[in-house]
Amino acid sequence: MLALLLCGMSSDPEESVYESLMNVWRQERSDEKPSKLPDDLAEKLRGYIGSMKHYLKVSDRSSLTSELREAAVEAVTRLVKEIFELRLRKLLESALKEEGLENLFMFERGIYPRLVSLIKEYRESVEELVAAAAYQDWEKLSSKYELVCFLKDVPQFIGSDLEVYGPFKAGDLAALPPENARSLELANVVRLIRVLQPKLKEG
Repeated sequence: MLALLLCGMSSDPEESVYESLMNVWRQERSDEKPSKLPDDLAEKLRGYIGSMKHYLKVSDRSSLTSELREAAVEAVTRLVKEIFELRLRKLLESALKEEGLENLFMFERGIYPRLVSLIKEYRESVEELVAAAAYQDWEKLSSKYELVCFLKDVPQFIGSDLEVYGPFKAGDLAALPPENARSLELANVVRLIRVLQPKLKEG
């Protein structure tokens, strides 16, 4: 009876919601990176759970059918959470390596770049802490440009100062206007290079 109540997720009427999600869960467990989820996953879940909740609202909640429907909704909800917990671990592992990822689900596409950015910011803060200790008597060289190292090839472009820059190849060093340097850093195209000089003693 419970299996019949779980029906409705797949285009195959014989396959249940739970069975379909179990297939996704197995694939997620076996793949090293996030697996591709069905494009209509969110829509199907909304439709399935919505219809179940509507039935429970208008039916006798003490009946056997209502109890089975509640159990079906709970089983599907629990499995969906387990699938995304598996994906979250993969996102965190990849973010620690600052890797690009495919097959991201709707909300993951916005969250993953922020994860990478936060981890990068954390590591840079550690580097700054170490540098501050090692170079406590040094200061950043004052300049209207930022020194960068290119991580990938970049075609010629117009800088914020309306000057022409590039083209550049991966590994090239260049002095860029701060606005361009920071934009390219956020896009993971360049790495900023901090240039220090000894502090001048007063007096």
